[in-house]
Amino acid sequence: MSIFTGACVAPIMWLCVALLNGTFYECAISGLDENLAVDLFCKNKTLKCREELARVPCDRSKLSSDERMELLLMFRAQSQILGWSIIIFAAIIGLLGTCCKNCRSQVSYLQLSFWKHYIEKEKERFDAFTVDYATKLAERNLQSFFENKKPNPMQFPNHKAWEEISECYTFSRSEQYYSTLQRYVERTDRDFSPEKRPVLHIEDGIEMA
Repeated sequence: MSIFTGACVAPIMWLCVALLNGTFYECAISGLDENLAVDLFCKNKTLKCREELARVPCDRSKLSSDERMELLLMFRAQSQILGWSIIIFAAIIGLLGTCCKNCRSQVSYLQLSFWKHYIEKEKERFDAFTVDYATKLAERNLQSFFENKKPNPMQFPNHKAWEEISECYTFSRSEQYYSTLQRYVERTDRDFSPEKRPVLHIEDGIEMA
């Protein structure tokens, strides 16, 4: 759910900015060929307004400057109202979603705070460890290549272990774990066998252990 919410932020913000600016809306709405839209925008106006409505945003209409500006201001006002409505609606949905999530959460507020801090620290340390081990592996491989000798052995988790710690984790009261990594390392039946030498899968073009 959090992934979906995060993915929606950018498109909604782009849409709101475009609507608040008003340019896209006035071009789109003035080009509608629906009688209802034309009647709404050209109500109590001359027949010329109906004929020139689509040309108003392009500054090519034969309407007077006052009439054209009146239509443009109306379009921009509608666009901004729509943009602010989306922002308010999204904020309300976000607030309700956060409240609902916290109320239905299986953990208390303090434990949830601890969980969030733990995830941040685990990710931070995981990134540091991956950089460190990737550097060591790169140095070992380069040293083996340039010195023309067998590489020194290095212990790495096997392919199955990587898959298990990459799973999506949801906190459960029955398990006192805060991540898939913690759940994996505390398993009693943990597999300590080293990673096999990767081989290239011909059909998919990917490395398989």
